[in-house]
Amino acid sequence: MGALDEGHYDLKLNGSVDLDIEQEPETVAIEDAVKVLLQSLGEDINREGLKKTPLRVAKALREGTRGYKQKVKDIIQGALFPEAGVENGVGQAGGSGGLVLVRDLDLYSYCESCLLPFQVKCHVGYIPSSQRVVGLSKLSRVADIFAKRLQDPQRLADEICVAFQHGIKPTGVAVVLQCSHIHFPNFETPFLDSEHQRWVKVLVTSGSGSFGKHDSPTWIDFLSLLRYRDIDLDTIHSRTSVKDSWCPSRSFSVIGPSRPGMVTAVASILRSLGQDPCRKELVGTPNHFVRWLTNFKDSNLEMELSEFPGIPLRTIERVNYKDHIKSEMNLSLWSLCEHQLLPFYGLVHIRLHIRRRTES
Repeated sequence: MGALDEGHYDLKLNGSVDLDIEQEPETVAIEDAVKVLLQSLGEDINREGLKKTPLRVAKALREGTRGYKQKVKDIIQGALFPEAGVENGVGQAGGSGGLVLVRDLDLYSYCESCLLPFQVKCHVGYIPSSQRVVGLSKLSRVADIFAKRLQDPQRLADEICVAFQHGIKPTGVAVVLQCSHIHFPNFETPFLDSEHQRWVKVLVTSGSGSFGKHDSPTWIDFLSLLRYRDIDLDTIHSRTSVKDSWCPSRSFSVIGPSRPGMVTAVASILRSLGQDPCRKELVGTPNHFVRWLTNFKDSNLEMELSEFPGIPLRTIERVNYKDHIKSEMNLSLWSLCEHQLLPFYGLVHIRLHIRRRTES
């Protein structure tokens, strides 16, 4: 149950992160900013369940943006090998054995518009040149460098493609990304209607060299191999449509209560991650983040069944026609994980025992 059902984001630290990360000033600064956000939501940052939340969030954000400090050449250097069987220097690209394809690389990245993680399934293909191929494990590591940054799908695909083209120098590179971003529901109620789509999904591509044109034979071969694995390629988004349809936060109304303290805290987080809150891709990010986060503000909400006329109430049992009626209903809802400050979806099952008065 939850926002991570259809793809989870592994936020654990690995060997590439300094074990003393908790003491680093950037981590401490993010912790302080998260405390401001929690207190602005009306939460007690010292209560059980929230004590370690600022540190968890700080670690996750720093791990999710570590790609800014990594270099592609450090991974590819020394990982190029001669391709067996092409010693005669014939074939595609003057000695290439054909298309190399790696599918289903599971990655995650952070949306630059709202700072929420999104799932990425990456497919990479390239045609070797000069009888050289790169170790398959390096493809995943290079793609992860760019995923571990604040991204949007199209730029992520382009950066992965350019990195392989410059690093491996093949005849051509093709990249296909399947990305899934949690979809925000109507903020006026915590309950969801049955038609609500929980995920925004986009499919983007990028190509270079012999894959520079999408109607080229190499692209057609590449896409055919992906379709063979039941990958739906009929919904490829154009470069202009991705930005308009990707992050749900872009559709938020700018009208709302001013929360300068929270906006300043999010801008501080961006700076602690080494990013400039004033660059054009991030100008609206603090407000977008605060907009969705404040919908989880602590409140006392008295709900009555009459307030939700669209919710079906089904009688499942009559214990005594004159005395009791037992009814139940299932409500889809969404909430916020107190450990990581990530939204999640769930289902609440409600059973009612209604006592009916009888006339004497």
